Amino acid sequence: MIEFYSEYLQDSGLVSYQQAVSSLGTPKQLARKILADYSIKAGEQSEPESSDFKRPRQDVKTIWLIILAIFSTPITIPLALGLFMAIFGVIFGMVVAILGVGLAFTIFGIIAIIIFIIGLTLLATSFWTGIYYIGFGLLVIGIYLILIPFIRWILILILHGTSLFFRWLYAKIVTRRTEKRGDR
Repeated sequence: MIEFYSEYLQDSGLVSYQQAVSSLGTPKQLARKILADYSIKAGEQSEPESSDFKRPRQDVKTIWLIILAIFSTPITIPLALGLFMAIFGVIFGMVVAILGVGLAFTIFGIIAIIIFIIGLTLLATSFWTGIYYIGFGLLVIGIYLILIPFIRWILILILHGTSLFFRWLYAKIVTRRTEKRGDR
C-alpha cells in the first residue's frame, strides 16, 4: 500500500509536503483511509467463509474504521454535518432495533417463567388448572428456546446491513473525492 502512494506521488509530480497533503490529506487522514480500505477489502474477501462468530466483530470494526475515515477526510462543513446526521441516524436506528428485539425477547422469557411458576403454585389447590399453566409455560419456554437462533440471526443481519450501508457510504465519498481530485 505504501508503494502505491509512493508511486502516486512520483507520477503526480508532487515534490513538496504541502502538495502531497493537499492531494492525499494529512498522514493521519491517509492512515485512516488506508485502514478503512483494508477493513472493507478484508471483509469482502473473508465474507463467504466467515463464521457467524467472526462476522459481527468484523462488521463492527469495519463500521468504526469507516466512521474514522469519513470524519478525517477534508470535506466541506455542510457535507460533514450531513454525513454526521446520517451516520448518527443509522447507528441510532441500529441500537434501537437491537435493544427493541432484546427487550421484547427478555419480556417474552420472563412471562414464560412466570406462567410456569404460577402453574406450580396452582398444583396444590387445583391440580388440572396447575397442569394447564405448567404445560402452557413449558410451551412458551420451548418457543422461546426455538426463537433464540432466529433472534440472534436477526441481530447479526441488522449489524451486517449497517456495515454494508457504511461501506456503500464510504465508497460514495471516496469516489466523489477522487473525481474532484482528478478535476484539478
